Order: sequence, then C-alpha cells, then structure tokens
Amino acid sequence: MINVGDQGHLTDTRSVVHHDGSPACPFCGMGNIVNVINRRLLGVLAAVLVLSACGSSSGGSSGGGGGSPGAVKIPGLISKVSDAKVSLVGSNYVTSAKVTVGGIAGKKLKLEWGLVDALQGNESQDEIVLRTYVLTKAPKTETVTVKIPKSRASSPLLVHYVLYNTDGAYLASDDTPDFGQGA
Repeated sequence: MINVGDQGHLTDTRSVVHHDGSPACPFCGMGNIVNVINRRLLGVLAAVLVLSACGSSSGGSSGGGGGSPGAVKIPGLISKVSDAKVSLVGSNYVTSAKVTVGGIAGKKLKLEWGLVDALQGNESQDEIVLRTYVLTKAPKTETVTVKIPKSRASSPLLVHYVLYNTDGAYLASDDTPDFGQGA
C-alpha cells in the first residue's frame, strides 16, 4: 500500500496517488512496465502492418473484386501482377512478370521490384522503381524483366514485383520462384 506522509508527500515514488491516497490508476506501480509493453506492442503492430502492406502474395487485384489480400480496392481500377518467373540466361538470372493496368485514364501507378533473401524472407535491398504507369481506360498488359548477375545469387533469392498507388498503397504483387545456389 502507498502511504501519504503528513506533508502530503509520497513515501513510494514509483506510484502516483490522488489527494485521498487512492491510486491514480489501476496499474500504479507498474507504470514503467505498462509503458514498455505498450511501446513493444505498438512496434509489433507497426511491423505487422508494414509486412501485410508489402505482401508476398501471388496474383493481383482489380477494382471489381477478387485479388490480393490486403490490396487497396479502387472502383474501376485494373491492377494485376502475375506469372512471375525466372530463367538462367548466360551469366544472368532473368526474371519477368506480367503486369496489367488500366481502367482509370490519367491515374498513375508505380511498379517496384525488390531482391529478397528466400531463406530469411527479408529484402536484401530497398525496392526499386521499375516503371511508372500513366493509365488509359483500356487495360494494357506488358511483361517486365529484371536481370540479376549469377554471381550475386550465392544463396537462394527471389524477386518481388509489386504495384503501388501514387500514395504508396499496395495494389498487387507476385514473386518469382527461388533461384541461386541452394534453391
């Protein structure tokens, strides 16, 4: 129990009490622990949100329904990344993905790619903008490619292709199969 002395001073400085001696909160005495737990929970929540936004799902999304879990749905927008694959051509791994975009004329989307360590699941570099699209009403499909030197793939890697809205919202993504030594 916390005692308030004759002068109204706390004898236990770890807790805060009201003038009548009652605890200021039900967690008094645990203030530091609660703050540490709250900070850690916020950190975990932020990490979960970032990872779910990045997504490593196959397929794409379209404004009309279906699509990738966690993808932003914009009525009329067609945004799809599919058929990501990889092949060894000479001294390079050549990765490719099919991208379909359209539906809202003038809208801009960014296609980015990232090299991912397939064993640990984390990116070995920041995502790089591969292409910026200015959409037309009619959907257009193209195949995009990224070359990775064979010497860079000393452990299993994969390429993550992802479409983002101009505000950075995740729209669609697809990953190549693992490639490199040990894949």
